[in-house]
Amino acid sequence: MAGGDLQASDALVAVPLAATVALAVALVVVTGLWLRERRAARRYRALFETPRPQVPDHVPPAPATVRRQRAAVVVNLSKFSDLDPAAQLRRQAYVDAAFRQHGWEEPLWLRTTPTEHGAEQAREALAAGVDVVVACGGDGTVRSVAEALAGTGVPMGVLPAGTANLLARNLDLPHTDLARALDVVFSAPDQPVDVGWLEVDRTGSDPVPERHLFLVMAGLGFDAAVMAGVEDRLKRRLGYGAYVVSGARALWGPQARAGVRVDDGPWHQVRTRGVIVGNCGKLTRNLVLMPDAEIDDGYLDAVVLSPRGGIDWGEVAWAILTRDRRGQRRVQHLRGRTVEVRLEAPQEVELDGDPVGAARRVSVAVDPGVLLVRAHPWPRTARR
Repeated sequence: MAGGDLQASDALVAVPLAATVALAVALVVVTGLWLRERRAARRYRALFETPRPQVPDHVPPAPATVRRQRAAVVVNLSKFSDLDPAAQLRRQAYVDAAFRQHGWEEPLWLRTTPTEHGAEQAREALAAGVDVVVACGGDGTVRSVAEALAGTGVPMGVLPAGTANLLARNLDLPHTDLARALDVVFSAPDQPVDVGWLEVDRTGSDPVPERHLFLVMAGLGFDAAVMAGVEDRLKRRLGYGAYVVSGARALWGPQARAGVRVDDGPWHQVRTRGVIVGNCGKLTRNLVLMPDAEIDDGYLDAVVLSPRGGIDWGEVAWAILTRDRRGQRRVQHLRGRTVEVRLEAPQEVELDGDPVGAARRVSVAVDPGVLLVRAHPWPRTARR
């Protein structure tokens, strides 16, 4: 065989080999994180298997002249489907007792439904005049409650009960310990945070695009396809592992032609696998997609992912694992108050991990400081 033919043959072998190695490294990292999350979730579920006797069942009532505070708890019971009815009642009784112990009235419990995901329940809580609305569920429940509370001056507490719990991770809220999460509701100050608004134009010329609030991230393309491909059955059984399975399915696909504009700047034409816009940037404790993103800085951060194959996905994984801020040919970083994306063909769209269907155009804008969240000061990014 000639020398040139041998080099070409070696190159053909090296490309899939490098892609396989990159994918294997990524799967090892994600699997390790998933196993840690599974252990934390087991500790969290174990909290409800027996009553918590250290919380007294009765606290002397406050003087009649003192108004006691009251909370509403908007709960998504589907997140506790692995608990039997008795364990669910013990959980609610524990929360009620904790509020009584702190001198509050027993909370108003409002359950979400398959068609009402939390916003309607939060508005009912506002009408009842509560002092704080506590979202007990996953990121979808938290987002829906926030949509009703934004701009009202009534704070939101969070009792995380989902798989990802993205907002809780970004605000350093306890997401595997109910007692600690309740302590935050009782003792933490109200922190003003930004929210993002996503307009979804499905045809590219919709007269009235859909408008959705998000707290963590909104994206289109690869990450939205991953979220859309997660099966509820696998999510309940595997937790983060369901995202690994869906990600492996969506890893190989064509790039999309898109135009991207930040604020009132020029349009830039790109070929991309995904565009993700973040109000904050953490995916898990150790995986940070947007290292400079802060939830209260009045700006949005964005990344444009442009891998073409296995080796390029390795570059993307390396940029995320090393918290690269400079960007490179496969990962571009953007920053502004608004981000617009136009697509030649429809792409899947997601916000805070929930798929919302396909669209040909999306517009994202930040609304600074309009939501109060009960949280202790969280770790800040160290910008270089």
